[in-house]
Amino acid sequence: MRLLASTDFALRTLMLLAHQPDDQPLNVETLSRLLGGLSRNHLHKIVQNLSAMGLVRTIRGNGGGVVLAAAPDSIKVGSLIASLEGDQPVVECFREDGGCCTLTPVCHLKGFIGSARGNFYRELDQRTIADCLPKKKSGARAAR
Repeated sequence: MRLLASTDFALRTLMLLAHQPDDQPLNVETLSRLLGGLSRNHLHKIVQNLSAMGLVRTIRGNGGGVVLAAAPDSIKVGSLIASLEGDQPVVECFREDGGCCTLTPVCHLKGFIGSARGNFYRELDQRTIADCLPKKKSGARAAR
């Protein structure tokens, strides 16, 4: 299964924000740079979508930017991807119009792929954005 580029960037945006110390906002320029030079327009659309989902909020003004609006350990990866991907057809017969496959009346592939897609999302729902981050190091041991 291949994710949309916008889904990939949305996941990485959330991970970058979750990794910020003290919920410090990241401005769009910094996010764009950290995401490999993603265009500001594309990033704005992604941030707007994540904001509409209640996952991020934007702060205007000097020192503003984007911050997480939900705890990283509450954002399930599978549900997030399913929401971001919408009903993207995996194969021809998944298209809204049914596609143009002549095998549809006798084919079982759609059911197999549909089941695998459901398992994909269920498996990823066992993980959260917090699980995608490196574990924070605990304090240094006292010198002996």
